[in-house]
Amino acid sequence: MRPVALSLLWTILALMPTPHLRESLKALLFLFLTGHGKARPQHSKTKSPSALSRFLNRYPWPTRALIRLAREEAQKALDRARRRKGPKPRLLVVLDLVTLEKRGRFPALPLSFFHGKWGLHLVVLYLVYGDLRVPWAYRLWRGKGEKGLSLLALSLLASLPLWMRRTFRIRVAADAAFGTAWFLFGVRRLGLETVVGMRRDRRLRGGGRLLDLRRQGSRVYLWGLSFPVWVAWYRYPLPQGGWEWRYVVATFPATPRTMLTWGRRRFTVEHFFRAAKSEFSLGQFGQRTALGVHRFLVLSLLAYLLAHWVGVEGRGSWREAREGAARVLLPELVVQVILRELHALGLGPPGGGSEGLCGVCGRCKF
Repeated sequence: MRPVALSLLWTILALMPTPHLRESLKALLFLFLTGHGKARPQHSKTKSPSALSRFLNRYPWPTRALIRLAREEAQKALDRARRRKGPKPRLLVVLDLVTLEKRGRFPALPLSFFHGKWGLHLVVLYLVYGDLRVPWAYRLWRGKGEKGLSLLALSLLASLPLWMRRTFRIRVAADAAFGTAWFLFGVRRLGLETVVGMRRDRRLRGGGRLLDLRRQGSRVYLWGLSFPVWVAWYRYPLPQGGWEWRYVVATFPATPRTMLTWGRRRFTVEHFFRAAKSEFSLGQFGQRTALGVHRFLVLSLLAYLLAHWVGVEGRGSWREAREGAARVLLPELVVQVILRELHALGLGPPGGGSEGLCGVCGRCKF
């Protein structure tokens, strides 16, 4: 997958209209890959914070084209990895809500409270196939109600390309925040299968609630739905100790084991959120404009995707993956930072060089 990551990086750099913007983009990606989860423009060692701030908030460069190119490469990677013989391979599509907690005033951003957390709420669509992990798209949720959350999730599912629906048998997994009748009806209308968490007190059409069921795999009609669903439940350990029953429903005929297996796979998105926040600085934006925040989030997700493609063969930690991606994709910046650190310690020459000499170390004539 390393050639794929290199090809994507070169294609994206070619989108930048000027050499200055190309250098700023490389500096930001390098910062995400080496920032230990706390990357901000003021932490850059290769570009000034003001230059990176203007790159994110002011300079005109095609953000949508960058997203489109990343998706095209992701589609090619999925096409190469899919099974060619036999029935259609299943592609897991995970929907989840993540809150990027913030402090301070951001008048241009729709910050709100959700489950006691103040910040920016993103509905993320995440693709899982074999060893491939692709953060495909996100939508901003303004925290105005459960119905709005379901509509955002359905708009993300509707944006999946037709090629993907024809090639894969798509199965959607989501937690109880998306367990509304509107969401289940919309997923069924899109022709997709889904396994969704559900509240234990959800009402049934014939009376009673989910918690009153006694047989795993029961076929029931939820209140407000015109089609049946299949129900399973499991013990969920609580952080403070003890456990509780959690319920999942499927919109297709499935055994309890199938429902619980696919419902468990939803937690891959939780691993993604943990890695994106702790290793790729997803929630560390300090920009106060909507455009700057959007570009920061897009580049953070791009850094995650590049590190995943570089490190997918190694199967090491995310720290090793992102550091390996920095060495493979941006070796000149790695050398530049090392030499500057050596110079600061009095062990090497300063960066910059003079006429006819290398701009990295100032000595060689390559």
